[in-house]
This record gives sequence, structure tokens and C-alpha cells, in this order.
Amino acid sequence: METAELAAMAVAVMTATATGAAGAVGQGAGTAVADVLRARLAATDRGRVALNTLHHAAEDPAAQDMARSAVREEIEADADLRRQLQLHLTAPGAGATGSLLITGSRVSRSPIAFGPLTVNNTRGGRMTIALVVASLLALVAMAVYGGVELLVVDDSPESSQGDGARHAVRALNVSEVKQVVPDLTSMPSGWSRSGSVAAGTDNGCSAAQARFATNNWNDGSTRTVWAEFTVWSCSSQALTAKGFEELRANVADNDKATEISFPELGDQRAAITHYNVDLDETTADAQFRVGTVLARVEYHPVPDAPEWNAEFEQLATMVAARAQQTQNA
Repeated sequence: METAELAAMAVAVMTATATGAAGAVGQGAGTAVADVLRARLAATDRGRVALNTLHHAAEDPAAQDMARSAVREEIEADADLRRQLQLHLTAPGAGATGSLLITGSRVSRSPIAFGPLTVNNTRGGRMTIALVVASLLALVAMAVYGGVELLVVDDSPESSQGDGARHAVRALNVSEVKQVVPDLTSMPSGWSRSGSVAAGTDNGCSAAQARFATNNWNDGSTRTVWAEFTVWSCSSQALTAKGFEELRANVADNDKATEISFPELGDQRAAITHYNVDLDETTADAQFRVGTVLARVEYHPVPDAPEWNAEFEQLATMVAARAQQTQNA
């Protein structure tokens, strides 16, 4: 079962339990799925937001989209979670009693069997079914459209097939990872390169690092500001997602770590400021994943002027764009 399909079915079951539309669930699938996912999503900031939104607006398509995205991310990062969900969601529905074959006749208050889930025939239950069916139809449409695109090549200049390519996901080699880190021409005015780009492999992933400096913020109280860019690309999204979680946890363990606002870059992201005792300075540290690319931007010391945040976000956004462009190539 594809990841997107598995995530859609899992969120549909969570929605049914959240709205009270679920009746008897085949072999306990609904409860098991909901418990597994709530425990997993509650462990991350993004997951907690998705859970809270779904809890307060379970029938809102936007809330379900957010939940599906969070669940899909967890499934991609954890093969064991995928196996658990597949086990529960593909369990036979024979254990559900009083199920109903939907025909043109009018029915009332009877449970409706839908795979491993039996939904009460109430307004909330019928809406749950509609949402599940809509999700599955969308998946089928995407599969059919994707299959047509693979078979039909349009060489015309106005072809729109480039839309999908703009979000390509593939592993990058060392040479390609070097293209993700900024060059001097892509940096804001007033920055200079410090040393050459270092590149190689790190735990089986391609890696590159570059460092720049500026005196733009030197007003007598702020020293030279440094920006360090480190980029990795692993063989799969799952490995890169695991690397992101490990990096985020490691950075968050720094002294006086404080989460800061950050643009919605890539598939996963986090940003904090933390205090470096040895250097007696504050560092802004962003980590984000774009497909198979994991990037880290370190910016220090944080200037006293509040405008520093805009430049920090500009640098991170530029690296995220380069990460996607390189995967598209």
C-alpha cells in the first residue's frame, strides 16, 4: 500500500473516532490505529499541532490535510509504524456485525461497513464516508494522471509537465550537494567567503559545507557575523528524515535553546537560538529537510538589531530553494 493511501486511511479512521461516527470496528482496528497515531504524533511539535487541529475540527478538510501530511511523514521515517498501520487497516472486516450494503433504498441508523471500519449511519458517519471516498478518489486520480504522464511525452515548449518535476525527490551525489550550499554570488551584499567548500561523505550521506562572514552589522557593539551552511543528502527520504530528527534534538539540547518563528520551508523544519558559553554569544540555528536533502544554517553572533531575523530567514529560504532546484535537475 502506498504511503499516501495508508496515511489517508489512517486519518479517516482517526476522524471517525474523533467525531463519534465510528461504531463497531473490525478486530479493534479503529482504536488501535488511533492510539498508535496519537502517541506518535504527540511526540513532535508538528504532530501535536495536527492532533489539536483535528480534535477541534475533525470534519474540516484543512485539518485532515494537515493530519495526513504529518502521518505520511511519520510513515516514511519509520518502517515499523508502516507495518503496524498496514496490519490494522487491512484487517478483515468480517468481525463487524449488522453491516449494510448501500443501495438506492433509504436506510436509517444502521451501521455501514467500510473496510476494517464500521461507521454509524448518522450525519457525522455519512460525512466521514464521504471524506474517505473523496480521499481515495483523489489518490486514484493522481495515480492515473501520473501513469499517463509517464507514458505520454509532450515535447512542446508550452508543455506543463514541468509542474511535477519542480518537486522532484532524489538522492544527490557529493558534486550535486556542493551546488546546494550558496556561492558568493547568491549571498547578500557585503558577505565574503571564508575558506573553500568542504565536501565528502558523512555516515553514508553526501555532504558539503561552506562558511561566509560579513561586517554589515558592525556598529561598534556587534562583531563580525558568520553564516555556516551544512548540507547532507541521504539515499532516501526516510534516512534524511531520521537525520533531521537527530539533528533537531541535538541542537535543541544547547544552553538556553529558544524556539523562534521560521518560514514553512521544505518537508520538516525547526529553528532556535541558543547561547554559546565559550564564545559568549547567541547563535541562530535552523534545520530543515527538502526531500532527501537536510540543511543546517548557523548564524552568529546574533546582532542586536532586530532586522537580523529577516536576513537569517532569507539565507535559509535561499538554501531550501537550491536544494529543490538541484533535485529537479
